[in-house]
Amino acid sequence: MVYKPKKSLTTEVLSGLKKFGITTFLALCVTCIVLSPAILFAGDNGPCIECHTKPDKLKVAEKAKIDPVTGEIKVSPMLIDEAAFKASAHGGEDFFCIDCHQDLDGKDVTEGHKPNLKPVDCITFCHDDPADDYLQSTHVKLMRENNKDVPTCKDCHSGLSYHYTPMGEKSPRDVPRGTDPLHRKLTIDACGSCHQDYLNGYKNNAHGQVATLGHTTTDVPVCFDCHGKHKILNSSDPESKVGKERILETCGGCHANANASFVRHVEHPQIKNIKYYKTVLAAIKNARSDPGNLKKVIKNPQTILCIVFVMYVGILAFTFSSFGLHSLLSWFAVVRDEYRRKEHGDEEQH
Repeated sequence: MVYKPKKSLTTEVLSGLKKFGITTFLALCVTCIVLSPAILFAGDNGPCIECHTKPDKLKVAEKAKIDPVTGEIKVSPMLIDEAAFKASAHGGEDFFCIDCHQDLDGKDVTEGHKPNLKPVDCITFCHDDPADDYLQSTHVKLMRENNKDVPTCKDCHSGLSYHYTPMGEKSPRDVPRGTDPLHRKLTIDACGSCHQDYLNGYKNNAHGQVATLGHTTTDVPVCFDCHGKHKILNSSDPESKVGKERILETCGGCHANANASFVRHVEHPQIKNIKYYKTVLAAIKNARSDPGNLKKVIKNPQTILCIVFVMYVGILAFTFSSFGLHSLLSWFAVVRDEYRRKEHGDEEQH
């Protein structure tokens, strides 16, 4: 009888774990091989960058899309600038393409993907807090009234994606956007792309003149400092930061000694806006049929400022024209006297 030593309990447990471990390891290897494209894509932008930076790998370089809000047809480029993307707000190591394009999550994109992806949802997964404010804004109120000129997230923020200074350096990613001088400057341009008249008025006052010189630190207010960042309301709204109920509080954030007289100043002077002068003339023309509108226009500080500006320009024009006329007449008098003197001298010689 051959004696076969029995394995100890510890040995049997270790042997079982070894067999189970090998089986599990092999199963994981097979799973990784099968799912490797999806796993690679889930944690790396490589496949996306590989295609969207090389025109020869894209079937189309640009695509026409219909804006779901305005119905406007826009041409969107499919090619991206890799360096610009990595310098953008979403180009950090913690951001992946599928964070925004979630219908590609887990998909194998090594050979491409379906042509029409779902619109990016900025609100649901990331920016829900600012979205709550935006949904209460005048912009959304106008949108619900089927106004097609209302800005969406992309309209305001697409121009702020690539944060470069004039020297080519990106704004520090860890600097809050509200205090970043470059971001503050770009905000002026973004708001001004729709509100051109107000942008021109802003550049005519002290704040805008300093900002135009390149000083866009927190010491110089830009659009969102006064109007708010996302909950932007019409000045007639009681909750508006620039409404009569809160304007003193808003100005007082910078001007500690601000009072009721201080906040009556005209922040966006329209002295160079022809449209406003036409509005005043139209109100005067329709004074009999609509006296209330004329009274409202006359009481508007903008009108008073425009009248003062016209008087100022008129005085300057009268002064310089009078000086020019006086100089011209004096020159004619000198020429006349010189001619007479010469003529008189010729007579004496004869």
